[in-house]
Amino acid sequence: MGKAHSMAYALAPGVVDLDVNIVKHTLVDAVPEVAAAAAERLGWKHSSSDWRAVVESDDVDVVDIVTPPQFHQEIAMAALAAGKPVFCEKPITNDAAEALRMAEAAEASGLANQVGFNYRHTPAISLLKQIIDHGELGEPLSFRASYMQDGAYFIDDFGWRSAKRTGGSGAVGDIGSHVIDLAEYLNGPIVRVSAMMRTNGGTAGASWLPEDERLSQDLTDDAGTWVAQFANGSIGTFVASFQAYGRKNQIRLELDGTKGAAEFDWNRREELKIARADDRVEDSGFKTVLVSDAHRDVWYPVAGIGIGYVEGSAIQLARFVEAAANGGTSRPDFADAAHVQGVVTAIQESARTGAWVEVAAARAATVGA
Repeated sequence: MGKAHSMAYALAPGVVDLDVNIVKHTLVDAVPEVAAAAAERLGWKHSSSDWRAVVESDDVDVVDIVTPPQFHQEIAMAALAAGKPVFCEKPITNDAAEALRMAEAAEASGLANQVGFNYRHTPAISLLKQIIDHGELGEPLSFRASYMQDGAYFIDDFGWRSAKRTGGSGAVGDIGSHVIDLAEYLNGPIVRVSAMMRTNGGTAGASWLPEDERLSQDLTDDAGTWVAQFANGSIGTFVASFQAYGRKNQIRLELDGTKGAAEFDWNRREELKIARADDRVEDSGFKTVLVSDAHRDVWYPVAGIGIGYVEGSAIQLARFVEAAANGGTSRPDFADAAHVQGVVTAIQESARTGAWVEVAAARAATVGA
């Protein structure tokens, strides 16, 4: 992710018109040699192994955190205390109480703060948001989302992501948080959930372990599914999995409203499919829109040239830099991410108990613990 952010900062001024000069000043890693090599390779002026000194440096204007989640709170709090706007990768933390404290500190600081739910910045998603906000799909009825990957079949070592003790969030907290953010961005807050989670200990191709074994060993989940109720009364169904063979970072969204419907597949991320109920019967059904410079954040005039992962990351970082430089706000902010973590916490609790869990109640119980 540090590599992705480094590339995206370089690309941001070309993708979004910025009145700010971005200088990649200091790259930090706990190992000095790693920091120095990465800084040289990725175009940073300096390197360091002392994040505290860098956060407090007068030469640094903003702080970008791409560590494992268990370190996010300490670094973010220090940066805010030093008067620095903060960009933090997702999940904001694996702990709802920490997330709430970070959101409260960010709000009190008045500084720009943003969390790396990059997929909401995909131009086709921005277009869908506009269509929904204009009421073109009518009142919301249902929302379906999935985030499926087959990385477990090809990546031998998930590193720190493979265990809770090293900051692993599991499928629900890691990739599932992305579709939760997309759902809340497009359809409003989720208020309660009913969920199941499963693991096979990260062994691709193996059957799921008994659920009591997953819980007793406090293992990260490899897959989860949940039903949700939104504050607007609509219903949702979700799936997240690291072990969906053949699914290559596949994010799919479907929305149904009283006046129409929409579909999005990130593997075809320049396309948005829209169906409107007032279409003629003769040609009713889904129609495909290809994004071009007629849509927000698309830099090229000819549809079909292509949007990549780094471009989406550049768009989100450009929005953050704009806010940091001009004293504005950017989204999704720490408060948005804290609510996403509240939903994740409710999913985990529902999977443990087998009951419906209110999002606010789950977060309050965790904060009070």
